[in-house]
Amino acid sequence: MRPSTSGATRGGILVLLFLIAAVLPGTGIARQAALPPVSILMVAAASVDGDPDNFIVHRSTPPFPSTTVRTTLGVLVVKKAAVPAGPVTYVPILYYHYIRINPNPSDHVGFGLSTPPAAFRAQMQYLADHGFHVISLHQAVGAIQHHSALPSRPVVLTFDDGYADFFTAAVPILQSHGFTATSFVVSGRMGWGGYMTPNQIVAADGMGFTIGAHTVDHVALTAQAPARAIWEIKQSKLTLEGLLGHPVLDFAYPYGSFNLFDMAQAKSLGFETAVSTLPGTWHSATQLFELSRLRIGGGLLLASFAHVVGGPPPTSAELAIGL
Repeated sequence: MRPSTSGATRGGILVLLFLIAAVLPGTGIARQAALPPVSILMVAAASVDGDPDNFIVHRSTPPFPSTTVRTTLGVLVVKKAAVPAGPVTYVPILYYHYIRINPNPSDHVGFGLSTPPAAFRAQMQYLADHGFHVISLHQAVGAIQHHSALPSRPVVLTFDDGYADFFTAAVPILQSHGFTATSFVVSGRMGWGGYMTPNQIVAADGMGFTIGAHTVDHVALTAQAPARAIWEIKQSKLTLEGLLGHPVLDFAYPYGSFNLFDMAQAKSLGFETAVSTLPGTWHSATQLFELSRLRIGGGLLLASFAHVVGGPPPTSAELAIGL
């Protein structure tokens, strides 16, 4: 017969085990140290090309230091969008980054962010062939806010970061179909290599494309101190409004990183809407500052694109365009 263990002895063993677990990492009991505020490493220098009025230098320096880290992710926050409350409006809001052939085959992040021009052309042709109505983000917001009707098969096109190939590669294709789009510009990177110059941004605005704000330095807002987050949102708006000469009403959270504080700041600073990277196609008036979008990235087959926008399978002729 085994000797019995007294209740006091068992209790002492449990306390000892708990104390051991409390100091071991990864047990879920020990308190994790808070991560310091971070921003994204800036690796390029501003250029004066296309900036004869020296507009690039007309921006404030943030009144606080920040820790810089490298990131290996195109999107830091990936989670499911909240279920919309109240009346809802269906409209897919797509978002792109680069319209280019990824120059470095070993750069997997760059590949995921790069839609080749031929693929983009095939996608836009598909939308035109199947009766999709490409509407502005502003029109979509109005319909979501008032739950008003939209054209059949509505879709919104957005482009993040303000890369130069939006102007050189995407705009000519969009114009050939009479499509509109919103380009979210990182104001502190205007004129950097690979980014649009101030003149290109003004030209795109003059063509009828919408220019939105995407912070000054493309930082993950939730990792910043409140003062830095406010400055990033506010200064990007002021800089672009100074360049364009009219209000900038649309904002995009870099890396999909935002919280209730950031949403409140975007609203109080005069933005009409703010878009996230949360996937979804149904929107309500309560979500104007966390609108969901659908990411279009590298390697997406045309048949998959058709599924994303809710259309029929592409024809063999359409598939041939994207080859």
